[in-house]
Amino acid sequence: VQRRARQRANVLSVSLVGYTNAGKSTLFNALTRAGTYAADQLFATLDTTTRRVFLPGGAPVVISDTVGFIRELPHTLVAAFRATLEEAVQADVLLHVVDAGSPSRTEQIAAVNAVLAEIGAAHIPQILVYNKIDLTGDSARVERDEYGRIARVWTSALSGAGLDSIRLALEEQAAAVTHPRPAAA
Repeated sequence: VQRRARQRANVLSVSLVGYTNAGKSTLFNALTRAGTYAADQLFATLDTTTRRVFLPGGAPVVISDTVGFIRELPHTLVAAFRATLEEAVQADVLLHVVDAGSPSRTEQIAAVNAVLAEIGAAHIPQILVYNKIDLTGDSARVERDEYGRIARVWTSALSGAGLDSIRLALEEQAAAVTHPRPAAA
């Protein structure tokens, strides 16, 4: 019911997705000031938590924190988490949170994308959020795709570096939802 109301009101719906321990809940807390449980453990988040926030330009967005994904997630777990993962399927945009310092981040990105495909969310626009730059020495920055849209953001949910870039990306996405571009003739 709440999801349908958000759709009717043109409120941008954002889901945080990513491999387990990528920092989704910490990022969620940093963006929403929610204070949800965040721990370095498998399945620290079991239920979806959703909060409404207002971007600097005033646009409202609804951000949802979802369960962490793992490689070769058994089909029984996908089924068990279907209600939790449904928030990702219904989102307007996915913030795909990646542990920037993980030596297997490429494989983890692929594993998350495989689960997204399995649940029917592969078509939803994604912004890759390389988190934990406070541990890697990377600087906060943004990369745009060939269409000028923000495609990748380097951030630290813990220190706050790069959070403004995520807000900027969401502002751009909110503008696209409330003022979609006309289809090409």
